[in-house]
Amino acid sequence: MRVSHSGSGPLPYVSIVVTGRNDGYGGDFVTRFLATLQFNHRELAMRAIPHEFLLVEWAPVPGAPLLADLVESRCPPSVVAGLRAVIVDPAYHEAMTLNPRLVYHEFLAKNVGVRRARGEYVLTTNCDVILGRHVLQRLERRDLEPAVVYRASRWDLRATLNVERLDWACLEDTANLSRPPKRLRPPYFRGSAGDFIALDRATFHGLGGFNEVYRGARFGVDANFLIHALSSGVAIVDIGGPVYHIDHEGSYQTVRAQYAGRESDAHYGDERWPYNDVVYRNRPTWGLSGAPERAAGSRHTYLDFSWDAVPPLVDLAGVVLPAERGSAGGDPARRRG
Repeated sequence: MRVSHSGSGPLPYVSIVVTGRNDGYGGDFVTRFLATLQFNHRELAMRAIPHEFLLVEWAPVPGAPLLADLVESRCPPSVVAGLRAVIVDPAYHEAMTLNPRLVYHEFLAKNVGVRRARGEYVLTTNCDVILGRHVLQRLERRDLEPAVVYRASRWDLRATLNVERLDWACLEDTANLSRPPKRLRPPYFRGSAGDFIALDRATFHGLGGFNEVYRGARFGVDANFLIHALSSGVAIVDIGGPVYHIDHEGSYQTVRAQYAGRESDAHYGDERWPYNDVVYRNRPTWGLSGAPERAAGSRHTYLDFSWDAVPPLVDLAGVVLPAERGSAGGDPARRRG
């Protein structure tokens, strides 16, 4: 297995896994990404929270500058020093997808990051999500517990806000929201889970990351992970405060109505797949752990393509009904067999 955990110094308390590429997604993606990265880093550093950002560039656009290079050229040295980047060969997307309309495999990319994170806890989120004050306070107190999935509600900010001048007064003013915030409800605490899932690294690895068996959609894969976690005896709780998402064109909330009656055409995949009804067993090599790695400096790693790292196109043995997971409690990794 070729997975490495490069980096020096003490291990961070939290690894923040984000994924993206320089393709203009949702408008000015680069501006949203750099502004969010710098805001989150500044607030984490002010609270002396040991952290790293792990950026996974999935299938980068040929000829476009890498996001990791833009961070180095446009951000302060402290931000650059706190980021590691994994650049994934575009051939993996073509080899692994089960849906030609799906242009980006968000959760395959996040698995790459989860597999290589160094932190005691791993937070998977997105490049345009700002950590709320309460989330930061929990990380500062370091009172997260193992074998618990932490969720946070997402508050959507109006796309017209100046993302480079955001402050707490702007973020916490409900007049700046593009839609009313939704509450998370037990037992699964679903709702924009892709924007905030935090879990200790050992349990995240024991669960095998996000679903890599079904690769026909990115919609619902986050909710499917919550089903998988709870059916494996891992608790799910609301961390107690929101995160803030910078709204943009092309997001699920803004385009869902356009695909009514033709859901299979959606660029995020058909939302009707049964993500609430099945769980999964990923291969031991989930997260492209067998991919050949090539270092480019101390903080950039390239995953070169190899068919040996690609899971089977169809893996029916990895599809499991939740009832087959056994009773709750115990070690999820051990019950996976």
